[in-house]
Amino acid sequence: MFKKFKVKMTTKNICMMAMFISLEIILECIDKLWPSMPQGGTLSTSLSAIFLCAYLMGVGYGVIVGISTCILQFVLGMANYWGFWSILLDYLLPLSICGLAPLIKSVRITKQFELHLGLIFVTLLKFIPHYLSGAILFASHAGDMNPYLYSFIYNAPYVAISGIVCLFLCGFLYPRLEKSF
Repeated sequence: MFKKFKVKMTTKNICMMAMFISLEIILECIDKLWPSMPQGGTLSTSLSAIFLCAYLMGVGYGVIVGISTCILQFVLGMANYWGFWSILLDYLLPLSICGLAPLIKSVRITKQFELHLGLIFVTLLKFIPHYLSGAILFASHAGDMNPYLYSFIYNAPYVAISGIVCLFLCGFLYPRLEKSF
């Protein structure tokens, strides 16, 4: 299992990771154009860059790209955070979890489309830190509602929609990019 996490830092691999990091940041800028939730959270097509890196290069590379994009979002001032736990639960864990998608096998539906079951599973895993962040850090926004229920209602729609959009993007792009790798 640990072979899937193996990373070899060659010039080519570093350049490929830099390409996926820059693609994620560019897509993140485009994602800022969509309407967002009041306390943060929006449709994130940018995650597809991390997913594609993980599927095309490997799990270790995907996790590195996820962590790197997290750091770069803070350096570029693209991140909104409210302390250490917000950084961990809203950015670092969710973005690094996205790199784990290839750990679960994909199923080829047609010659042109592959269903990435790992992407679905990772979207569910990615929801957990967002959920905990909403329930713990943003409990004051729940009002009279239970903060855990509030967090579920707040975070589930945009995480699910992001996962579905990335599933279709990756399912469409992966077979075409796979030939290049």
